[in-house]
Amino acid sequence: MADWRSSRTVDLRQALVRLPMPFLRLYGRLDGLVPRKIVPLLDDLWPESESILFDKAAHAPFVSHPAAFCEPLLALKRRLGVIFFAAPW
Repeated sequence: MADWRSSRTVDLRQALVRLPMPFLRLYGRLDGLVPRKIVPLLDDLWPESESILFDKAAHAPFVSHPAAFCEPLLALKRRLGVIFFAAPW
């Protein structure tokens, strides 16, 4: 089973290039694990994706800035016309 330790040896960049759907890349400017200098490099690698950098967030902007983090996700959902259904349970 994969876990966070696999990130040391698994590189998914090429797999992401082959994704047939739009995707977002969300970063925190203060992240100590993923340096912000990588954002423009990945912009070049994945020109069809969108990158968003949260100025006052670190590695987990979904925890520290949940409302701001959800805004681009909901905007993408609206652009794609995605409808989420409630779970039946």
